[in-house]
Amino acid sequence: MSSTRELHVITSGRHSLDDAMRMAEAAYAGGMNFLHIREKQRTAKECMNWVKALSNVIPLSSLIMNDRVDVAAASGCAGAHLAYHSLSPAEARMVLKTGQKIGRSVHSVVEAQEAIAAKVDYLLYGHIFASGSKPGLAPRGTNELAQMTARWHVPIIGLGGITPDRTTHVLEAGCAGIAVLSGITDATDAKSAASAYREALDRWEGK
Repeated sequence: MSSTRELHVITSGRHSLDDAMRMAEAAYAGGMNFLHIREKQRTAKECMNWVKALSNVIPLSSLIMNDRVDVAAASGCAGAHLAYHSLSPAEARMVLKTGQKIGRSVHSVVEAQEAIAAKVDYLLYGHIFASGSKPGLAPRGTNELAQMTARWHVPIIGLGGITPDRTTHVLEAGCAGIAVLSGITDATDAKSAASAYREALDRWEGK
């Protein structure tokens, strides 16, 4: 992962490919680093079509495939992001090409420790603040996050209810960047929305 604080955007599973392409192109112009294709209801073939189509509007090296390690490997995108129901990092490594990243979603120090022992390239931790995508589930806040970033050097990306104004709190906890869902995917102007997050990331003066 680069030294620049990263802005990850995650697709919602609720938008058409055409809408996702418009959003991705605009968000990339606004400063997005990576787009996670998280389309759990779609087939491998459909996911591959998404990667191919999206790589016409943003670089293939900015696309991360959620769960579908086979699609990530076949497409040559930036890498695969693993959930609890995905292949293990070791299994994914057997399929992916050299240089492709492996990320893992974690929700606790114990899960982070297991993922780091499995040599993932980055972690996605959340949800930090109350989030519309996780109604009724208590937010985890930044205390545990700060413990994790102090303990390990693997980049940790914060997720969940993050607004441009809250970005500072996440970076103060030691995050290498943030991941955003509806704050950008549902925005009427995805470029402006991404720019607001990008500005908050770049403006922060901490370590």
